[in-house]
Amino acid sequence: MESSMKPLSLDFNQYYKSFKLFLERSTEHECLQKFIDENLPDVIASIGKKGGSSLNVLGVGSGSGKIDLEILGKIQSKHPGFFIHNEVVEPNPQHISKYKALVKEWNSGPNISFTWNQMTSGEYEMQNKKRNESKKFDFIHMIEMLYYVESLHDTIKYFHSLLETNGKLLIVQTADDGGYHSLWRKAGSRFLSSCLFLDVHKVLDEIRMKYHIYELSSIFDITECFIEGNENGELLLDFLTHIVDFRKTAPADLKAEVLQCLRQPQCSREENGKILFNNNLHFIVIDY
Repeated sequence: MESSMKPLSLDFNQYYKSFKLFLERSTEHECLQKFIDENLPDVIASIGKKGGSSLNVLGVGSGSGKIDLEILGKIQSKHPGFFIHNEVVEPNPQHISKYKALVKEWNSGPNISFTWNQMTSGEYEMQNKKRNESKKFDFIHMIEMLYYVESLHDTIKYFHSLLETNGKLLIVQTADDGGYHSLWRKAGSRFLSSCLFLDVHKVLDEIRMKYHIYELSSIFDITECFIEGNENGELLLDFLTHIVDFRKTAPADLKAEVLQCLRQPQCSREENGKILFNNNLHFIVIDY
């Protein structure tokens, strides 16, 4: 491993802190909310069996649950009176705890239940295969989590196989022409992370799945990354590179390369004295 760099995925506390700051400095949640309000109702209108009265929903990499509950609220309003069973797959114990706390505060009504799986998507798949379980879901969402899987192709195929008739699989990823793809194409091989910033639609074309892409704009203020000694800037660099204490542990040439790349127009733009990273998102809806 170069210098003493350590992947961010191995440090839940540091990941949680950097991710929390990313949400504060970006329009990520606003972008997700816009899709949920304007596009999701049409996506979920046709899910469920004809004449049915219940729906199974699976969130993979659900984080602390804020977006999951927004999605569930839309499903409830689109399918009033249906019983919804929501299953959660999330490896970070801090996120699971926050999710459970949100559910306690949420006025969801009696027609919804939750199952929690504190594990990765790969562990969930292995567990199901070991138990010979083949539970089907009417709606599955995987929001910004496919970067961490071993095989994009195999993961998508497996979760697509869990769809019920009329089911939909929603994948949310950074846009192919966004800043992350540019940064990781330039320097990702030296970040020593298993993070995959790949073009999901190319994989879907290879396995011949029907899909539709919605692209929504989002920005991420990374100005503090360029202020030497700024604590927030260091956390944001950790998040961008997926390296713990990147500024302190990365070789000097890699730090220089990353900071230079982040200033390029392929990654970001300057506006009113701020450096705004391109955080545009692709919402990919895959049919049964």
